[in-house]
Amino acid sequence: MAGVSVTPPEVLLSKRVQEMVINGEEPPSPYISRDDGDEDASSPSASQLIPIIDLRLILSSTNHHTSEEKEEEELQKLKSALSSWGCFQAVGHGIPSSFLEEVRKVTRQFFEQPMEVKKKFEKGVEEFDGYGADPTPAPGQSLDWSDRLFIDVYPQDRIKLHLWPTNPVSFR
Repeated sequence: MAGVSVTPPEVLLSKRVQEMVINGEEPPSPYISRDDGDEDASSPSASQLIPIIDLRLILSSTNHHTSEEKEEEELQKLKSALSSWGCFQAVGHGIPSSFLEEVRKVTRQFFEQPMEVKKKFEKGVEEFDGYGADPTPAPGQSLDWSDRLFIDVYPQDRIKLHLWPTNPVSFR
């Protein structure tokens, strides 16, 4: 497209969404996605449509009460969820809710810190691991209004401790 200015990813992703909000800045155009306004108010939201997978049904070795038919049905739901949505909500995983709440609490504490603190763990534009926005977008792709922290926890050889926040202390 002649005459259209394309902002380089390094510039586009150099500021976090939180920084723009704090500074009262308007988001760059790739953060704005226009829809046609044809959404039906009675239609379910995306969170109501995200597939729910019961891992107890799939991990039948831990649950001898699951029939092979139910296990296969849940596996098909999982395959469908991953190929159509790319994600799913897991239930029946056996992780105590107290542990999940602690993870949420520590994560919230990390994201509530000043930008200067979070930027110590910042990722590069082309990198996936670390604090920041998603990697370099494809041309014309709308950007997410989110900042994220992606760190590997397993396998051991993929853990990059320099990207693990030192505060809150309980993060490590």
